[in-house]
Amino acid sequence: MKQLILFIVVMLSLVPFAHAAQLDAAILSDQEITEPSFQFLRIIYIEYPEGGDISELLRGKNQVVSFDADYDTKGVSDLVKMLNQNIQTAPSGAIITDVKINYQAILQGNERSAVIEYKVGLVPTITNHILNQSFERSTIDASWRGMYLDKPAFIQTDYGLFDINNPKRALDVMVPDVSEKLQDISILELPLINAGGILELPLNKWHSLFDNTAIIPGAREYNYTGKNVITHYSMGECSIGVGPCDDREWVQDIVLDKKYRVRIVESRDDATIAIEGYADSRYVNGIEAFETNLRSTVTQKPDTDEFPATVIYGMAGIAAIAGISMFVISDRKLKRDKNEGQTGIDPTLLTSYPTSDSAGGYKTNRGESVLEHNKSKMPVG
Repeated sequence: MKQLILFIVVMLSLVPFAHAAQLDAAILSDQEITEPSFQFLRIIYIEYPEGGDISELLRGKNQVVSFDADYDTKGVSDLVKMLNQNIQTAPSGAIITDVKINYQAILQGNERSAVIEYKVGLVPTITNHILNQSFERSTIDASWRGMYLDKPAFIQTDYGLFDINNPKRALDVMVPDVSEKLQDISILELPLINAGGILELPLNKWHSLFDNTAIIPGAREYNYTGKNVITHYSMGECSIGVGPCDDREWVQDIVLDKKYRVRIVESRDDATIAIEGYADSRYVNGIEAFETNLRSTVTQKPDTDEFPATVIYGMAGIAAIAGISMFVISDRKLKRDKNEGQTGIDPTLLTSYPTSDSAGGYKTNRGESVLEHNKSKMPVG
């Protein structure tokens, strides 16, 4: 069994991971559009422990590249077309009609390394995600959650034409001399926009929870209004089934006047999706989808929470066995003590004396006892 677990862990470590992405979405039953929020995060370290020309260019440097864009921005319409082409390969029948972009790259040069933090936010407007709908029931496309870009995505900004999918473009703007010196570092150009890891984990391995707060009597008193329950889906905690949560790292060295190292760190992909009504997941013509019902629960798949439930019941069983064992041991000890009488120091060997006789002490009726050496049969060290 141990060998099998070790084999699984090793195989998981060999699987190439998608780039870090965070998804937060809310899907309402009476809305024909939904606007999920994607955040793509990355940290790049340029390390110069031996000093050198690059350290002189980066130490003490603090710069920011930041801008917003929408459908009226030149290049965004082409970006929407590329996103639609890619989610269709999921496959997904959803259609992106617009996207809002928030881009930010922050450079901070420290004594031994420089840090660049990237945060690219995309809020697409998605339609056609409801596959079919009847009274109180809906089937909702969920395969759009793996949105990604595998090509340059140029949009017009105050910095000129800017490829938001290539991290090196921000380096070109902030420190062009350093960017030129590091042109052979290929990992600097790994695409930023990729939520493929969110799609790779099937929905039946996500955790789901029904929130009925909105329909509980008295909820209005706390300014919480709503007509239906909400189902919250999340990718859940790390496990062998879900995958490891360790940060992902890429490292590449280069020798110029000194040896430099470029290191990229990303956290594990994560996502939460809130859906109005009771929801479960299933496949419809090859498309992964949510099946919802506003008034009653849908049939849950038996493997949705099988592993967590097994763990919970196993822990409860272990606790019960431990409690029974404790009672048995305690009962045996009480019976033994009753038969053997008192154990410990013989009271006849103890002499009492009062406490707090010193000046300023507070005199009480409480005293202490000491063991008389001459009466004790055991040596006192």
